[in-house]
Amino acid sequence: MTMNWGKKIAVVYVAFMALIVTMVVVSSSSKAELVAKDYYAQELNYQERINAINNERALNESISHELKDGQFVLSIPSSSKGDDFAGELFFFRPSDSSKDVKLKLNFDTSGKQFIDTRSYTKGIYKVCISWRNEGKEFYKEEVINL
Repeated sequence: MTMNWGKKIAVVYVAFMALIVTMVVVSSSSKAELVAKDYYAQELNYQERINAINNERALNESISHELKDGQFVLSIPSSSKGDDFAGELFFFRPSDSSKDVKLKLNFDTSGKQFIDTRSYTKGIYKVCISWRNEGKEFYKEEVINL
């Protein structure tokens, strides 16, 4: 059985349409998230973030962290905590925004803060620490694997 040109063109056209419909269905069902819901507003204020990163890099001693026995332990040198100290810790999960966790920085008298991470989904997180101290803004981020 041979096909004439008209039938061949029709088969190619139908196959092309099936491919396009498949691509539309697959792309509309896949999850595409922005890094942040207010991404554009954050982008406009990016110079402030750069200044905060530079402020943190200029410190002699900065906030440090370690993972120990299911705990994320933050430490701040006692000389680095002024009267107007305030900040926030953000565990950013790039693969699933529903797993993001935002906490206030609240160091104890020894300059430590313990966060129980055993209930967090295992995987890669970006830890973003932002704080204000003595009228200056600071920012630090690192990628960790819980």
